[in-house]
Amino acid sequence: MKKLKLTKKKLIALVAVILILVLIITMAVSAGGGSSYQEMAVSERDIVSYLEFSGNIEASETSTLYSKVGAQVVEVKVEEGDQVEAGDVIAVLDSDDVEYNIALQEENLKQSELTDSYNIKDSQTSLDQLNEQLSQGLNSTLNASQTTLLQAQESYQSAVESYNKAKAELEAGTTDSVVTARQNLSSAQASYDSAVAQHDAMMITDEALATYAVTLSNAQETYDNAVEVAEQEVQDYYDAMVTAEETLADAERDYQTAELSVDQNVENTEDSLERTQALASQESTRMEIEHLKESLEDYTIAAPISGYVTSLSVDAGDFVTSAGQVAVVTSFDTMQASVKINEYDVAQVKEGDSVQVHVNALNKDYEGTIASIAKEATVENDVSYLDAVVEFAADDEIRGGLSAEIRLIKEQATGVPALPENVISYDTDNTAYVYIRGEGGKETKQQVTLGVSDGTWVEITDGLSVGDTILYQPQPSYAAMPAMAAQ
Repeated sequence: MKKLKLTKKKLIALVAVILILVLIITMAVSAGGGSSYQEMAVSERDIVSYLEFSGNIEASETSTLYSKVGAQVVEVKVEEGDQVEAGDVIAVLDSDDVEYNIALQEENLKQSELTDSYNIKDSQTSLDQLNEQLSQGLNSTLNASQTTLLQAQESYQSAVESYNKAKAELEAGTTDSVVTARQNLSSAQASYDSAVAQHDAMMITDEALATYAVTLSNAQETYDNAVEVAEQEVQDYYDAMVTAEETLADAERDYQTAELSVDQNVENTEDSLERTQALASQESTRMEIEHLKESLEDYTIAAPISGYVTSLSVDAGDFVTSAGQVAVVTSFDTMQASVKINEYDVAQVKEGDSVQVHVNALNKDYEGTIASIAKEATVENDVSYLDAVVEFAADDEIRGGLSAEIRLIKEQATGVPALPENVISYDTDNTAYVYIRGEGGKETKQQVTLGVSDGTWVEITDGLSVGDTILYQPQPSYAAMPAMAAQ
């Protein structure tokens, strides 16, 4: 069996580890059964509680320039890395064909306009003649319809008046035949009543009384017939009025039709004039010329934003296709960093929140804002988070790709009483407390109210003041053991 050999250095390290173990065990035993409290004063500190995210910096505004036409590159006015302003020309394309088409279309337009004036003049003459006929009342169709309408209006008015008069006389009982029949009936009724009295007095015979009764019955029948005839006359007048009303409605429709026909004729003539003017105006040719002139702008490719040419894809003499990439211009005035916000923190973050951007490589801080937060969460390894973008104003030292820590302050307290988190104890009801030295030097519980915490230090809002002394038991540390053993 091979014996274990220890060098002097390893032997010293082993002894040191054994001594440390003895010391730790002694401290643990002392902490469990004796009074090994140390004193600590409540200090005044600034405490900041914040959320922290990490990301890599990139430019927030990048514009890729594409050609809108297929043409040969005549000139490239920049080099990669050049600084440009919005509107500066990046490249010029060959526009000879477009300029030739513009000249050709302009000459065609000039020739067409020479022959258009006659067509417009003829259409205008036709419209003027039609309007002249209407203004002088010379349209025969409209005049005939108007005469028929006037006659129908008069007939209807007369029928209404006749009906209203007959109806009023009937309702008032003043119709001549009805008045005469009513008077005869009244006289026959009086004679009959007198005959009844005489018959009761035995002055006339039964036969004589019967004669009076027959006369009364005949008078009643005559009256009823007179009323019936009068009612029929009213109905006849009503029927005549309805017929006159229908005739009037037909006349009105005929007149409206005639008016519409005349108006339609005028409108058709006006439309004909407008069509002639539209065709004669050569508007489509002018639009084509204007479109060609506007398209000349597509042959000059300019920077849409201020920044630096970070990529250049063409040289003079190259042929660039429509939608082919020409260059990339990047603005470094505003930078951004994409971060992931844990689902448990998202309720504390909103767009527009101010943040501190710490660039690790530069050891510099920048003020920024939460520019956007995704509407839908991303799930990776059963963890949900929201993608967000932080924007901040850059300086000349910032470079794309650098890593950054973004801090969003949740709470902060300045110049407040504070203690380390690890010296705070809690009762079963989660009430925070510390030990202080009471009367006779005995350890006594002191309840405290906690405020803002940064995870290491916590604000004491009630129970202690700056400078007060507390008692605490240091916790044994085993952190040094692995390092010792490794030596």
